[in-house]
Amino acid sequence: MAERIEAGARVYATALYEAAVDAGKADQIDGDLAAIAELFDGSDQLRRTMLDPQLPHEAKKRVIAQLMADADPLARNALMVLVDNGRLGFLHDIQVAFHEMSAVEERILDVEVTSAVPLDQAEVDRIQERISSATGLTARLSPSVDPSIIGGLVLRARGVLLDASVKRELDDLRLALTTTPLPTGSEA
Repeated sequence: MAERIEAGARVYATALYEAAVDAGKADQIDGDLAAIAELFDGSDQLRRTMLDPQLPHEAKKRVIAQLMADADPLARNALMVLVDNGRLGFLHDIQVAFHEMSAVEERILDVEVTSAVPLDQAEVDRIQERISSATGLTARLSPSVDPSIIGGLVLRARGVLLDASVKRELDDLRLALTTTPLPTGSEA
């Protein structure tokens, strides 16, 4: 995921990741964080309520305890610490950073692949194989479709963007045509 992560969130994610690795529960915590982050991202009401500074911390902790009843205690406790420190707003960034750390440790490269038309499974497999071969990592693709790129592909992985789309090519050509000075005099 090529996202900008708050530095403070990265600190929490690193501490939680180290604790999860020590406990042998990195995969479990990764899944628990993804589930709770998905709940927050999917519900404006839940997010607004939990980030409301007027709601007492104890009430927020009760909600977290209910939402994470089946989660690993380490993940649940991490969210309680976020509530105590007024950092629940970091949840999404912590989840993304934790997931990235897990992927690095497992030698997995998560790649967002955007194409103008849906890719069939053979194309996805071919792209995945080429990326894996080039990087020495196991590529895990998340394909999406954006017709506005016209053609080609846009790849995003670990903060790096590779834009090989027709739209970018046309934008570059348009820029060159509008900014290149015309010759003057007998050259014209």
